[in-house]
Parts: sequence; structure tokens; C-alpha cells
Amino acid sequence: MLDNDDLTRLLAATSDPVRLEIIFLLDNRDRLNVGEIASHFRRLSRPAISHHLKVLKDAGVLRSEKSGQEVYYWLDCERVVVGLRALADKIERNCLAGGTS
Repeated sequence: MLDNDDLTRLLAATSDPVRLEIIFLLDNRDRLNVGEIASHFRRLSRPAISHHLKVLKDAGVLRSEKSGQEVYYWLDCERVVVGLRALADKIERNCLAGGTS
């Protein structure tokens, strides 16, 4: 279960359009390295992609593993789903308790 700070980090990390594109990209693949991810973004440098990956990893959205000189990233589906479900549950409980729809 994620606490409010974890949920805030999750939502803040996923609120950027580039980071959402990275999530969508990784959702369709097993694991990709920075270069493979950067190749899908024509206007962003590899360092900019690395920054976005760090934000997503720090928020628990992505996991990573170093293999040789490359770092591979993948979506931590369970953590993201648990976080979004927790948020939806909190909103639902609040709405039901307040009687609003």
C-alpha cells in the first residue's frame, strides 16, 4: 500500500507528457536501455531522456538493471497499478462518505 507521499510522487512523475510516452513505450516492451528509449524521441537528447527515467525510477514507476555498460528499464506494473488503485479507492470512499457523485 502506498502512502500519500508515494502517491504524490507517482502522480507528479507521470504528469509529464514525455514521461507518459516513456511509460507507454515500456508498456509494450520487456526492457529497453536509454539509447533504445531515446531513439523514439527525435527532439530530446539522451541526457534529457536519462533525467526523465530517473524521475520515473525515483517515483517507483520504473525498475532498472545494469547489464554490462547498459542500464535496462522496465515498467513496475504492480506498483503503478497498486498506486492508481489506491488513489481510486480513496476517491471512491471520500465520495461515498460525502454523498456526492
